[in-house]
Amino acid sequence: MKERLLYIEKLNKIGQNDRILLRSFLLFLIQSPELRDTAMQVEKKKQRQVQISRLQAMDETEKKREQLSLYEKLFASKEWQQAKTVATTMSGKIEVDTRPIMQQARYEHKTILIPKTLAKWQMAFFEYLPTTKLEKTKFGIPEPVGANNISKSDINLILVPGLGFADQGNYRLGFGGGYYDRFLRDYHGATISLVLSAQHFKTAAWPIEAHDIPINKLIKSEAN
Repeated sequence: MKERLLYIEKLNKIGQNDRILLRSFLLFLIQSPELRDTAMQVEKKKQRQVQISRLQAMDETEKKREQLSLYEKLFASKEWQQAKTVATTMSGKIEVDTRPIMQQARYEHKTILIPKTLAKWQMAFFEYLPTTKLEKTKFGIPEPVGANNISKSDINLILVPGLGFADQGNYRLGFGGGYYDRFLRDYHGATISLVLSAQHFKTAAWPIEAHDIPINKLIKSEAN
């Protein structure tokens, strides 16, 4: 396996004239599903770093302007208006701020859910109230403690986070844990992602894998 990873690193340094080496690598990929999967993971990891840098560099004033546009479109959507139970996240600094979404949901008497990671790379959603106790994971993400676990079938709308989103196929580039793809595999409610200009792609700039679950609807800001 180490030898294969070294082979991938060498590929990144290949010049245009090294056609023979490139051709042999491609043949090796076809014959080795394990290496093919590893190459896709390496490419996705690279794109995640690119996206994190893009989002970190985003102008705060522009981001706030785009967010207002996203909130307005979300609250006007039929998916939002019909939902009684909405799952979202405790957003990080580079993500769309979810606090106004929670405030609006509370104002409209919707049940708010936030995720909690479980063993074996699984995830569940728990009810979030102003009194809900939160505990940070080793990654610094606040998760609910002692809250009510809500059944997947009772969730009407999930707002799915990500680093990048592509118009073609509505695919997303996640954060690498695969939690949402596993959870959404047998989820039958609505899914929406709010897309900042720095997250928007016409076509995916990352490899699409068989387990990647597309989003039902991408809501984009006016800047897109």
